Amino acid sequence: MLEVMADPVKPTTQLLNDVTPFVARHRGTVGLPTSVPRLTLWTSTRATSPTPAVFEPMFYAVLRGTKVLTMGANRFELLAGACAASSFGLPYIHQLTGATPELPYVGISLHLDIGMLTRVMLDMPKQEDRWTCAVAAGDLNGKVGDAFARLVGLLATPDDVGVLAPHYEFELYYRLLQSSMGDTLRQIGQRNDRFQQLKTAADWLAANHSEPVVIPDLAASSGMSVTSFHRHFKAVTGFSPLAFQRHIRLLEARKLLAAGSSNVSRVAYEVGYTSPSQFSREYKSMFGTAPVADLQR
Repeated sequence: MLEVMADPVKPTTQLLNDVTPFVARHRGTVGLPTSVPRLTLWTSTRATSPTPAVFEPMFYAVLRGTKVLTMGANRFELLAGACAASSFGLPYIHQLTGATPELPYVGISLHLDIGMLTRVMLDMPKQEDRWTCAVAAGDLNGKVGDAFARLVGLLATPDDVGVLAPHYEFELYYRLLQSSMGDTLRQIGQRNDRFQQLKTAADWLAANHSEPVVIPDLAASSGMSVTSFHRHFKAVTGFSPLAFQRHIRLLEARKLLAAGSSNVSRVAYEVGYTSPSQFSREYKSMFGTAPVADLQR
């Protein structure tokens, strides 16, 4: 007598089943922190317009709906079952499509534990450093999805989180490093001098967004010619250096306006603009509304 084996549940289906009770209990919540460290559920009952933000070092998976990520010249359309990983913080624009009250968008993000990821890398056979973009996309089929489903499955047994979550997260990093996203994640711990120089330059631009930038000086500090610096910076981040800084400036300006700053011109100068009119033009181009409208709102 032949025994009929049931088809295994796909990781995407398993993940959606695991998070559905939480989504149902918190309908309308955009970002829902969970009992698993650094794991957040994201839902929406409607499509959204393009929204700028910063993609921190993280792993992100789409369970239902579609999320479009645009990072300068790089564009990723993540359908249900797709995922992405980033090796360092990048400004980006995201948009949700196809979400409805009946079938809300569902995604999950896991901010990476850099120390744990580095330890996993040290335990693995050393691989040659590869030059690649700081963001990579993949899918949840196979071992990556299975490992992620075990971690997310702890939402149903919160008493197990303290003991099992570190082990499941360790396994997830191991599988991610073995996947097509591995080259991007290995950038976090690799000693590739050129990549580290570019990351240092990007970090400087983010931390000093209000400062004027002298590209030849920034290129020299990275040990490159201006032409080489531009080419490699855009290959890794998707942005030219000035466009990268402009995105960071405008994101910071929006935070200041949301916090109740009393004057648009003051905000423009505070984030590094010398011309309030240029600031207003670029702000409206990026966010779709004038800064004075966001200030009043």
